[in-house]
Amino acid sequence: MKSIHEIRRQNLNDLIDRDFDGVQTRLAERMDTQANLVNRWALGKKIIGDQVSRKIEVASNKPRNWLDIDHTLHHVDFDPDVPSDIGKLAAANLESWMKDSRHLSSQGKLHNVSGISQATINRMLKNEVSVSISTLETIAAAFGRRGYELLIHPHDPATINYDRSRYASLPASEKDKIESYINFVISQNGKNQQ
Repeated sequence: MKSIHEIRRQNLNDLIDRDFDGVQTRLAERMDTQANLVNRWALGKKIIGDQVSRKIEVASNKPRNWLDIDHTLHHVDFDPDVPSDIGKLAAANLESWMKDSRHLSSQGKLHNVSGISQATINRMLKNEVSVSISTLETIAAAFGRRGYELLIHPHDPATINYDRSRYASLPASEKDKIESYINFVISQNGKNQQ
């Protein structure tokens, strides 16, 4: 899995190639910064932090947090109706989870189980609020899941679909067997491709 720094660097280089005709100084001018600084970010010699990421996004007219998303995943047959914006992605995933759940199919039911106010859930579904990590964790826990899962594209090729609540209740020895089997299949597939 790529680190956030690798994702940002790759996105920056793609952005410079596509939107600035491969000329780093054009982005530097738009950001009102030194060209050698943009070059150091592009080469990975300097980390692109959160504040710099937001400045790059503003300078290049990209949505907030655009630089943090691995856009290379979009070459897979992803549903174009699923948004890549983080807030919209969380809203789309939550809506999908609610549709798939008999017991948490409404905002009221989710409120009763999670304790998160119905107004917050409604605003989250409409992407009208910036939701905290703790809120994501609380909402996801109601479904027997983890908060970060609300931020994963539903067709991400690196994810495995399984009953998370039943997996969580397994003893550690059974979880180890599952992990071992997955690693075995991956290693066998690697040998077959050599």
